[in-house]
Amino acid sequence: MDYVAFLIFLAVMMGVALILVSLNWLLGPKTPQEYEDYPYECGVPLYDRSAQTTFHQGYYLLGLLLLLFDIEAAFLFPWTIVYRWLGVFGFIEMFLFILILTYGLLYAWRKGALRWHFELEEM
Repeated sequence: MDYVAFLIFLAVMMGVALILVSLNWLLGPKTPQEYEDYPYECGVPLYDRSAQTTFHQGYYLLGLLLLLFDIEAAFLFPWTIVYRWLGVFGFIEMFLFILILTYGLLYAWRKGALRWHFELEEM
């Protein structure tokens, strides 16, 4: 009996999803686009249509750094919720956490990992 509201919500959610997908299928364009299956990296189209080409390693490094700092920054939100109960210990732990993140960011910056335009001779 406790799950009735959840099942109703699930049914409504699935119904809305099916309606929206069906509307997209019915009203959407039927002709294939020229670049529909075209591989791209960072929004910049490739020069050939092969998905087996390699990209500059700097794009992967930027992606990994973005992922690292986004995930680490996501830990700040739960900490702000329970900060009141953690007290001084929680403050010191978060200070050390942010200090380590700052050191990693400065290290990446000093090594040139945050530059968008890479020089092939430097890598």
